[in-house]
Amino acid sequence: MLVVAPAVHASSWQAGYEEGRWQASAPSQLNCELSHTIPHFGEARFIHRAGESVRMELQPFRHAFRPGQVQMVAMAPQWMPGATPHHLGSYRIETTDRPLRIDTPQTELILESLRQGLMPSMLQEDQDPRIERRRASITPIHFHTAFRDFQLCQAQLLPVNFDQIRDIKITFRLGGTGLTQQDKDQLDLLVRYIYADPEVVVVMVDGHSDSLGTRRDNRQISFERAKSVTDYLIARGMPEDMIVSNYHGQRFPIADNRTAEGRALNRRVDIKLERELEIKPLF
Repeated sequence: MLVVAPAVHASSWQAGYEEGRWQASAPSQLNCELSHTIPHFGEARFIHRAGESVRMELQPFRHAFRPGQVQMVAMAPQWMPGATPHHLGSYRIETTDRPLRIDTPQTELILESLRQGLMPSMLQEDQDPRIERRRASITPIHFHTAFRDFQLCQAQLLPVNFDQIRDIKITFRLGGTGLTQQDKDQLDLLVRYIYADPEVVVVMVDGHSDSLGTRRDNRQISFERAKSVTDYLIARGMPEDMIVSNYHGQRFPIADNRTAEGRALNRRVDIKLERELEIKPLF
């Protein structure tokens, strides 16, 4: 059983009833956020990015907390007398210039304590008695409505994010140019992602071969591989003017062509997504 001293902290931050505002981001297939401002202290954000697990960030104002150890405790608010506080984790603040990032297991415990009406609180006590104790609390007031909107957003998230799908490879059997069902499923997901992310403006499709056969034959088969992927993407609804398709034969291996395993990796189509801000001018 965790015992929390009842003494009043010299510095304490917590939103009152009128200030207890929670805000969920607009529905998105790419990213969901739930945020709460702690007056005069900073902001708590729950972030769930497509393809990742939910995590929490706490961004205190500079010098609200000192670098050092802090404890996260789920405390009972005044309207829940007798509720037992419990420990949610220990963290170390290295600098106040960056947010404190909390991993998924502890984030889920914090969300669960808020669902139960408890008040997750960061406690810091310095070994130097001249340094005041500090507490920052996240209020459950008005939490449930915003949390429901956050959950609705989470239900729409895609299974991948940009970093996970920006560079994919489709490999082929020896002499093959056709797509397997697994390849099609991967390309379907790519199309879904591109429709959800308006920042993606170019899709690069590059066909390759291994070194077996003549250079002319290898250029032709790399062309047919790139064409198979391009035709499938267009058939699934991707705008044709977004696609830049090229073929290279055996010129750009990524593995050793002297081994069967290396040649299998080189028989491929590379698909790369580019966002508008990543495209560099020619001059």
